[in-house]
Amino acid sequence: MLGAALLTAGKAAEAEAVYRRDLEKHPENGWALSGLAASLSAEKKSTEAAEATARRDRAWKNADTKIVASWW
Repeated sequence: MLGAALLTAGKAAEAEAVYRRDLEKHPENGWALSGLAASLSAEKKSTEAAEATARRDRAWKNADTKIVASWW
């Protein structure tokens, strides 16, 4: 939730750091990968954002719900 709040507040770099810390503990967490992708996009880091999006898609390929935010 902290990453999402930071992203909403326009603090994309800080949000990125929060999502990266979460991913250190939970490497393929789809929620964190979604937030990381959004943070990177906001920072205009398109290549890294695409990589995070691809990781998120792989992590959620069998999910029965669609990710619309980094937390629910």
